Amino acid sequence: MSVWVHVAGIVRIDMFRFPEEGENDEKEIIELMTNTFGKELSFYDKTDKWEDAYKHPEYYLPFGSEGSLKMSVWINPNIHHVDAVTVSIFGDLRDYTDVNKIIEWFKKKCNSKNIDVRNACITVNNDYDKPVVWYM
Repeated sequence: MSVWVHVAGIVRIDMFRFPEEGENDEKEIIELMTNTFGKELSFYDKTDKWEDAYKHPEYYLPFGSEGSLKMSVWINPNIHHVDAVTVSIFGDLRDYTDVNKIIEWFKKKCNSKNIDVRNACITVNNDYDKPVVWYM
């Protein structure tokens, strides 16, 4: 029988955007969020990507035997608002048991020098224990 961990997290990020100067376009913001939180890993990815993930897990979202968590980036269409980006991190990890390790990963990412977090929260649970919630 498999063990599963279930994750739902959200991070709201403040950012000044100056599109008239060509800064902070959508592609640049998504790249920044990927570099900050990590790349996704699919069950169907080639072996070399899986090997890279095992060698350098710091470059990937947390992953289990069937792939990583997922990440979605929403960019506020109103460039005059400082609450510019919302990142959702979610998914279910098979054969992953350490709930607290995901919480610690999330805390570390939210305290990255690359981003200015307005607020964040995450809930993580496995099939056996009570959910663990962390927020800032």
